[in-house]
Amino acid sequence: MYLKINCNLDFIDIALRLVPHASPDSLDHDSENVYEWIWLNIKDLPFALNVSREHGWADIDDEIESNASMDELKGIVKPGAVYMFGCERSTDSYINELPDWLPQFVADQLHADVFVYNGRINVEIPDGEPASVVHPQPVNANNKAVNGSRR
Repeated sequence: MYLKINCNLDFIDIALRLVPHASPDSLDHDSENVYEWIWLNIKDLPFALNVSREHGWADIDDEIESNASMDELKGIVKPGAVYMFGCERSTDSYINELPDWLPQFVADQLHADVFVYNGRINVEIPDGEPASVVHPQPVNANNKAVNGSRR
């Protein structure tokens, strides 16, 4: 089982919305030519959540990258969809099922629809139809999700 979110937030901002008690320096974040990923330890989740996406920098022409300012580049870079799956890092084992509350938690924290897929992610083939789509819950005046609960 994995989750997909279309979200253009900065990658560290995504992590900090999901793990608000973390500091940017404490996050296990890395990248390579095409992808970036981060491992998150979310409260009440007994395994790590791998959050990854195409960072978008691979699509920038070298000449543009060398001549543009960082602000200009940030306006050009278009990151891909964000994918999430569970992993027991001590054994490097994929988690087949995610808790029922996790898609709603992610939708509420990122203010984005979460597409839930059965099976394992495979970047070589399209995702197909999701098993379900979870929408963010409306928030009340106290900025808390209405009827929101993890359990």
